[in-house]
Amino acid sequence: MPSQAEVQRQIDALPKKYIFWTRKEIKTLPDILDKEEKIVGLTSGLMDNATWLAVCTNRRVLFINSGMIFGLRQVQIPLDRVQSIDSDYTIFFGSIRVWDGASYFTIRMVLKDSIAPFVKATQEAMHAWKRQSMQPAAAPSPSPAPAADVATQLAKLAELKEKGHLTEDEFQAQKRKLLG
Repeated sequence: MPSQAEVQRQIDALPKKYIFWTRKEIKTLPDILDKEEKIVGLTSGLMDNATWLAVCTNRRVLFINSGMIFGLRQVQIPLDRVQSIDSDYTIFFGSIRVWDGASYFTIRMVLKDSIAPFVKATQEAMHAWKRQSMQPAAAPSPSPAPAADVATQLAKLAELKEKGHLTEDEFQAQKRKLLG
């Protein structure tokens, strides 16, 4: 779990963010984020007639509301479940929609200048997650041949020698290879 100072450093490093009325939500981030999670996008807006913080990390998209009456409410969508993210805007404000394959999560009244950076950061995080999950796992190292295999191969070599297909020298050379 990152510290509040680390969360604030990550937020300060973002090029565009809109964090209007989300101080309580930002204070909850250290309890919500994993230690390896990094914030890549952040904005705020209205959802369900309340102010919500939208956070994109290198693992998931979060919508967080820390209301006075209802306590903490959050929606978490792992990046591998995000099917699409799109947006629209007018002169000053717009909205962001995240589709997880079953339902839309829409945050409205998002400052126009923070929409494109959040959408782009989310798309890049989705692509990075997919590339990471598509990398092949390391191939297992071949295990040494079991002793039974060596014995079977020696028996076959002896049979080939008896039938005259191998000379004594060839048999001995192959035997040394098998026995190491």
